[in-house]
Amino acid sequence: MRAAARPRTGRRFTLRATPGFWVVLALLIMTEEGYGLSLLFFAAAVCHELGHLLAAWAMGLPVEELTLSAVGAELRIRHGCAWPGELALALAGPGMNLLLALGCCRLAGETGQLFAGANIVLACFNLLPVPPLDGGQAVRLLLGRLFPGRGGWRTARAVADLTCGGAVGAGLWLAWRGHPALLRLGRWLTRGRIRGE
Repeated sequence: MRAAARPRTGRRFTLRATPGFWVVLALLIMTEEGYGLSLLFFAAAVCHELGHLLAAWAMGLPVEELTLSAVGAELRIRHGCAWPGELALALAGPGMNLLLALGCCRLAGETGQLFAGANIVLACFNLLPVPPLDGGQAVRLLLGRLFPGRGGWRTARAVADLTCGGAVGAGLWLAWRGHPALLRLGRWLTRGRIRGE
């Protein structure tokens, strides 16, 4: 599906949803168990991408396409910007989640607290220093400034490798005790780190 969306600033971009996105959305709607919590996480993910989008518009960056998929979303921008802008753009999504969590944790009721929790989990996950996550991009930019040349890139790779190794190691230990979820996360992070090279 492709649809042209027009923000209030008058800029146009293409909104695209992959088949996997519609499958996941249909499963969320049809599944009764955990239905509300799944939709809260989905809403938090939408707000996360909205943070990136608003940051791009605020910096005057031309957004070409926003792609929604089964594993998240990707914002494609026509051209880059200086490193402070790139850093702000990378952190805008987690920043939006943390702001929403701060606001929603004060709301009375279980739904507001669950939405706050979903935003905190999503922000912390995206801040992991592994590409292609936002944290991986932020660490690469910061280390690139501290260690010019290939030194920053190599250090960022080492940080990502240590993070993936720690997740896989902890996941193996927990899987041995009957809890395999972290091992799946470690495998996903490792694949993402390899593809993010």
